[in-house]
Amino acid sequence: MDGMKANARRALATIRECVELDRVRLRPHFVERMHQRGLFWTDVAAVLDAPADVRDDGTDDFGRPKWIVAGESADRLAVEIVVALDRDDKGRLTIFLTMFYT
Repeated sequence: MDGMKANARRALATIRECVELDRVRLRPHFVERMHQRGLFWTDVAAVLDAPADVRDDGTDDFGRPKWIVAGESADRLAVEIVVALDRDDKGRLTIFLTMFYT
């Protein structure tokens, strides 16, 4: 994380804050892919706790900033998580879009 750009550090901080405050939405596609790949929330937590990379992925279909967080699952497998950052009337919100092995 030392070489991570400032905007990536801010995005990761927002994602972590949203997870801590339960300000997340898991899209059906995300849940489906997790199950198909035998991944669990502990794998998401492992990636967010010690990411190898956080990179900007443009915007999603709704114009929300999209980010990819790469790291190792709890079983030390390389995975990437794609999220969109949003806001609602209660504040920041992270939408988990998909998760896959790399």
